[in-house]
Amino acid sequence: METETSPREQYHQKLVTPTAAAELVQTGDMVTVTGGSMQPFGFLAALSRRRDLRRVTVSSSMSLLPADFLVRQFAAAARGEAVEREIRWSSVLVGPGTGEGVATGVVDFVPVSLPNLGRALQGTRLDVLVVGSSGMDEKGNFNLGCNVDWMPELITSTNLDETLVVVEVNPSLPRTMGTTTFPLRIVDRILEVPRTPVDLPVGAERKEARAIGAFLNGLVPDGATLHLGIGDLVSQAASLLDGKRDLGLHSDLISDVALHLRDRGALTGKLKVHFPGRWVGSFLLGSRRLYDFANDNPVVALHSYDFVTRPENILRNPKVVSISQGVCVDLSGQVATQSSQMEFASHPGVLRTFHSAAASSPGGAGIVVLPSVSALGRGTNVVDVLPAGSAVGIPRDEVDVVVTEHGIARLRGATLPERALAMISVAHPKWRDALAARARKAGLL
Repeated sequence: METETSPREQYHQKLVTPTAAAELVQTGDMVTVTGGSMQPFGFLAALSRRRDLRRVTVSSSMSLLPADFLVRQFAAAARGEAVEREIRWSSVLVGPGTGEGVATGVVDFVPVSLPNLGRALQGTRLDVLVVGSSGMDEKGNFNLGCNVDWMPELITSTNLDETLVVVEVNPSLPRTMGTTTFPLRIVDRILEVPRTPVDLPVGAERKEARAIGAFLNGLVPDGATLHLGIGDLVSQAASLLDGKRDLGLHSDLISDVALHLRDRGALTGKLKVHFPGRWVGSFLLGSRRLYDFANDNPVVALHSYDFVTRPENILRNPKVVSISQGVCVDLSGQVATQSSQMEFASHPGVLRTFHSAAASSPGGAGIVVLPSVSALGRGTNVVDVLPAGSAVGIPRDEVDVVVTEHGIARLRGATLPERALAMISVAHPKWRDALAARARKAGLL
């Protein structure tokens, strides 16, 4: 009588080196890898050493560090040389590891609404899927760790008989709860690459954050359920909500600001209706302290973008307040989340979904924060017309509230002249007269 092989034995049978896994990639392959803190750095380093491949595309979500082949491509572009793109990087989210590449055309950016990405990927060709994991449990289930993203939909919708599934295990990353597991039986190869997690703590203090945080305190009620978008300005301004009581969290991103608010008694989640007491999100991004907190912690519940951004799930909680960062806003209220220089301030589709839901939530608000002037003070972020090449993240008919360090512009239900006056009032004083003159010339005032 044959003895059934245990999950641990099957695990070791599938265990290979990163080099051996990368050797399985063939010319012309479409490869998808996990992004964020779960990016499979060992596999990508081994793939970068392959100089025989042609027409290989690696697609991912946010990348915190560029793969070695991208570093070579960035360097060639900086020297003005021809860029060898035998391996191309394609990204649906722009992060620190790919921002330079998108701006120079080395990285292919795919504009897609992230809430719909899982469904959009169904039926698409996928030759190799490389999933980052924090490890396997005794039942043979791998954990997605910090990044659930759209992996559940991708795994269930892909014809795995035609896809090579590789798992890169880093036991230094947290085991998280929620929709965070997938079975060993679908996995073809396993890599073990222990390394210190790449963290992304809050950056240097933004001078506008304190004033914006003070305005947020007047907009966010006790008991609100927060969505906090990506960006240092959001994190720093939202951290000043630490005097509030019984806040909850339902957000695509869970960052260190949640720990800050919890430590000060502001974030309890006890008034939430949907997952009371839980921090609901799709991915973690922050410091090692955040990852340690999330490890085996039922307070943190990670689910797919499709689940987290579904309006009916968002609106099951009371007083939803979405706080996201914009790049610039025009006098009619259009919010750009991508500049003409390919600067990104939010995740495509996510900001709009949360903003619109929050604006319709009784007692809630959709809030966009931004500094009144651009980096180094070179220009105003409140403009009469959005610069060519900007991408609108929230159209003017959905925008609710805009906050700069100079005040609050309430735009929902306002006429075009009222919007122009409100936006001019939150612009930097240096630019207000010029903006008023342009508004009058355009017939807005």
